[in-house]
Amino acid sequence: MKERLVTGIVLFAILIPIFTIPIFLEVFQIFMVVFVIIAALEMIRMYETKKKFQFWPRIGIVLLTVGTFSSVGGVFGSLEHNPLEANGVLSITIPLFTIILLSFLVLFKDFNGEDVGKALMVINYVGLGAASIVILRFLGVRFIVYLLLITAATDVFAYLFGMKYGKHKLAPHISPKKSWEGAIAGTVFATIIASSFALFYGFIFTPQSWMGSLLNAGGEKTLLENFSSLGENLPIWVQAFIIVPVTFLSSIFAQMGDLVASRLKRTYNIKDFGTILPGHGGLLDRFDSALFVAMFLTAVFLLIYRLFPAIVIL
Repeated sequence: MKERLVTGIVLFAILIPIFTIPIFLEVFQIFMVVFVIIAALEMIRMYETKKKFQFWPRIGIVLLTVGTFSSVGGVFGSLEHNPLEANGVLSITIPLFTIILLSFLVLFKDFNGEDVGKALMVINYVGLGAASIVILRFLGVRFIVYLLLITAATDVFAYLFGMKYGKHKLAPHISPKKSWEGAIAGTVFATIIASSFALFYGFIFTPQSWMGSLLNAGGEKTLLENFSSLGENLPIWVQAFIIVPVTFLSSIFAQMGDLVASRLKRTYNIKDFGTILPGHGGLLDRFDSALFVAMFLTAVFLLIYRLFPAIVIL
């Protein structure tokens, strides 16, 4: 437990500045590329508990995952880069990557139909999940902080309330320690905390304050201001009818992501995806919920952006 706590504190101290401070944008992008490579290898390692991949298919899966991540997330853009407008390349990469992956069935003797499914799982889960985190970061610091608040609050309060009050098992066939009491508490507290941040962002981080100059240089009042006309035309109490349900569902997806990872590990009879983080396991063990929530939030914000574009151009 002590090792897990120390690792968590160190990880928090390193990643929060990288994810939020503008001068570290390039470091953030490099970190995400490294994350994709390591996470892809962790999933391949999980699959190899039952069947080994040949060297070149393993390399190919990693490269296709990085390629998917880069093309969807628009990696290595500037602060002004808007990935929601930069997805035309997908019409090229998706069919190209598909035929490359299917060609593995011919090029490599031991690569079969089941392996195609495993490869697609790696590419979509890691590549699209990590790309979604990058998209949220390019949309603005407030979006990535919103993501981190949802996942952290859900995890912390689900754990605390589950340990003290948990009596009814949530998914005993997947994770025997998780309870309905913990899950409900995690979602309730995450919804309150993250929704409050999203709705009162500009009041918490005023541009005149030290933290505000880092996290809210644009002076936005809410999460949606200067992103969608909804954030510019609607009062805060009306925006709450959008933000609160989105946050609520995001918290549920955070727990779903955690259970999906647990189900995969149970299926392949491993304790952790990796060993890079003492007390936590691998990078996927730490970011499984964030990947799920990031994909959901990106889909939601993309829809909002398309239906209700901002009056002020990003």
